[in-house]
Amino acid sequence: MISPLQGRIQKLDFRSVDIPLNESFQISGGGSEVARILLLRWTSDSGEFGWGEAAPFPAYDGYDRETVVDSLKAITPILDDIELRDIYRISDTLGGQIPGPLLAALEMAWFDLKGRMEGIPVYEIFGGIQQEELKTGITVVIGDSDHAERSAMKFLKQGFRRLKIKIQGDVELDIARIEAVHRCASDAQLLLDANCGYSEVDAVRLVSEIEKRALPVSFIEQLFDPADSEAQRSLSDLSSIPMLADESCTRSDEVLNLIQQGGFDGINLKTQKSGVLEAVRMQELAQKQNARLMIGGMVESPLSMTFSAHLATSLGGFDWIDLDTPLFMPDHPFSGGIDFKGDIVLLNNTVGHGVVPTDQHRTFVEPDWATVWQKGA
Repeated sequence: MISPLQGRIQKLDFRSVDIPLNESFQISGGGSEVARILLLRWTSDSGEFGWGEAAPFPAYDGYDRETVVDSLKAITPILDDIELRDIYRISDTLGGQIPGPLLAALEMAWFDLKGRMEGIPVYEIFGGIQQEELKTGITVVIGDSDHAERSAMKFLKQGFRRLKIKIQGDVELDIARIEAVHRCASDAQLLLDANCGYSEVDAVRLVSEIEKRALPVSFIEQLFDPADSEAQRSLSDLSSIPMLADESCTRSDEVLNLIQQGGFDGINLKTQKSGVLEAVRMQELAQKQNARLMIGGMVESPLSMTFSAHLATSLGGFDWIDLDTPLFMPDHPFSGGIDFKGDIVLLNNTVGHGVVPTDQHRTFVEPDWATVWQKGA
């Protein structure tokens, strides 16, 4: 159990940030050229800050920043009634009632505040280091086969050996893109992610073509809409390729059924879709089922991805790491946090999650923080 904060939370502020990407981050449901995120800041009675991030991605979860802000304002009347020193009170009260990115931001900021107040990194709050080395993959976003080849060559030169190819539901084009990546990166692991973009008929064709051409695909993630559970089970019976659940697995009460009966071999954990503590519960249940595990995210800044790196380090047991989106953000308003040496994620040994916003950076939408709640006000 996580112990309560030693002090009390007095205030909650928010601020919007628009971070340009170095290329449009395209998945089967759409994409974005700018990460439109929301920062939250808890302030303790001693004046210490804790920062969190909501990173909605409409092409993935249907949420945008305006939805998150509206949800934040809607819950502020009940914050006085929650014992905010206790993270379980926050999570249990708000979980399921607000968008995942908002819950993640509130929890993330709470853990950052706790780490800063106690002088320890976030991974120590969760029990210390369990997974020493984190090697991240990097995403080949949707495009044509020439784009896939150029991306793969660039990423290989940067030291990446796990290439996560976004696929979109067009079998011929997707196979051409996978082959283009494999031709120039023959020793790389190929990880496929459909984000629900496939029909059952085309998914059977895709798997057949991959197996016929002996393409070294390590897994395929979320081919179908979560409602198409029967299609997922049928395909899993036909395929030798491991299948990972993402959109189909957002809560801990879904884990056992998906692994035991749902046709999945593992799950992709994301704090932004589930919240922090729910992601921890999902990891624990998945490990008990000997399921494969990945930790990933939306289009998140160094702040949120650094938090996920702390979580992966402290929970352990991850077969794949997907914490690459800060590499798509050459200009962002943060100092501290994760760094990359090739594909190795480097975590600084610092207090909290270690990331601090640079207040005057040009990417902030508002000129200053806005207070949305203050105790007793």
